[in-house]
Amino acid sequence: MPLVKIVKLSKKGQIVLPSEIREKMGIQTGNNVVIFERDGEVVLLTPEKYSQYTRGLIKGVWGSTKEEVESYIKEERDSWK
Repeated sequence: MPLVKIVKLSKKGQIVLPSEIREKMGIQTGNNVVIFERDGEVVLLTPEKYSQYTRGLIKGVWGSTKEEVESYIKEERDSWK
């Protein structure tokens, strides 16, 4: 079962991450976290988890082969001239 805690939003829009959650996620004082909105929910991840979450999302956008990608890059660079 997931760890669930209720926290209060301060006047400055801040929240305190409960120690149990920080420990479970391996977050320590001074660490960065990534926060984003997804389908009306707020998601908080470590930068490492965020990179895993987003890995491959744009795969194939510029082509499916090395040659297609290189061709796309060349066309873009040529358009800057």
